[in-house]
Amino acid sequence: MGEGEAREKVGSEKNRSRISREKKLVMIFRFIVEERAGKRKITYDLRGAILCGYTGRDQSAVQRHIEELKKEGIEPPPSVPTFYPKPPKGLSFEGDIQVEGKETSGEVEFFLLVDGNRIYVGVGSDHTDRELERFDILKSKQVSPTILSRNLWNYQEIKDNWDRIEIRSWVLREGKRTLYQDSTLASIIPPEELIRSVQQRVKGSLKEIAIFSGTPPLVTEKIVFTDRFEGELLDPVLKRNITIGYSIHALDWFRA
Repeated sequence: MGEGEAREKVGSEKNRSRISREKKLVMIFRFIVEERAGKRKITYDLRGAILCGYTGRDQSAVQRHIEELKKEGIEPPPSVPTFYPKPPKGLSFEGDIQVEGKETSGEVEFFLLVDGNRIYVGVGSDHTDRELERFDILKSKQVSPTILSRNLWNYQEIKDNWDRIEIRSWVLREGKRTLYQDSTLASIIPPEELIRSVQQRVKGSLKEIAIFSGTPPLVTEKIVFTDRFEGELLDPVLKRNITIGYSIHALDWFRA
């Protein structure tokens, strides 16, 4: 083997190694897109998510919420809106999740997948460790799974009636189902604005990033720690919905 061939082989091996390392940094998700023409499956590589916060269109209500959180010992965010990165292994479809503490709860949100000129919309939950949140908001979100729906909508098909789409959640505890959040997407900043804000925080394309919208207010008096969390996006115009549901299991086999 000549020197040039050896150099070429080493370079090729280095390139394969780099590609291999990059592949380990993404998680592969298989979604179902519901469109007027029917359903189709897509495969999507995700290298993480951006969890957006304080994204209400009514900024006076956002400020009131920040003041309420301060009373619970949670520091104000560094910016409004605010953004938290999430590694890909922290993303999961619905089902059962395991958490470290008993003081955790879900938050219903829509999420966006941007693929060139196409935008897909799903429903998810930014599950958060509320005890840890008092000390470190970023870590409180990273230690718990972030839930995505398997089903998506094509944003172009719902764009004209976006503000009328309903977003809500329920909590289940000891068999009792309670409405937890109930709003419309008019309460959250629009997708285009969300995408522009997130793009400023992300290096490169948004194609492999799930963008979580931030959550509407609670209808209960306080945060509820629960056995199960369910969320829904309901389109009253096209008369269809996307749902998620997952059971929450605290780590209970270890004696502290």
